[in-house]
Amino acid sequence: MSRFFSGGKRNREASRDLKKRQKEERLRRNRELRARGIDPDTMDVSAVPENTALPEVRLEDVVIGVAPQSRRADFGPSKLFVGGLSPTTTVADLRTFFARFGEIVDVIIVPNRSTGQSRGFGYVSYRTSAEADEAIKGVNGVELDGHPLRVNRAEDRSGTRRY
Repeated sequence: MSRFFSGGKRNREASRDLKKRQKEERLRRNRELRARGIDPDTMDVSAVPENTALPEVRLEDVVIGVAPQSRRADFGPSKLFVGGLSPTTTVADLRTFFARFGEIVDVIIVPNRSTGQSRGFGYVSYRTSAEADEAIKGVNGVELDGHPLRVNRAEDRSGTRRY
């Protein structure tokens, strides 16, 4: 038998079960303290009396405010996806084509990494959401450099992985 024998599988399982029970007890105690308005992380738990209660708050005293309009409506620039671009379309062409609908913040044509040529789509950002809506209505389906454009709001890529 090795002198480094630690008690085997049963001992490890018993130790793991003990730690699990201790953790459950700690969590239960912390939940009870938080329900009474005591933060167990910052206060000495042993000095807290058992019957400490929170002050009573009447619902009539609680004021809940609701914003009069949606906060997302004009929050930052509105980005539009522009698909169906010709390989010869430049950023300047796209900017002048979309400028009639409002103040443009940014124009991007996405290039192919290996060749540097246009991949056939890009993005146009407007200062306000209303200007972006006007551009969608006015340009979607219209031809630019012989290609019909597909214009809609750009979608967030937060769920996709990039390599």
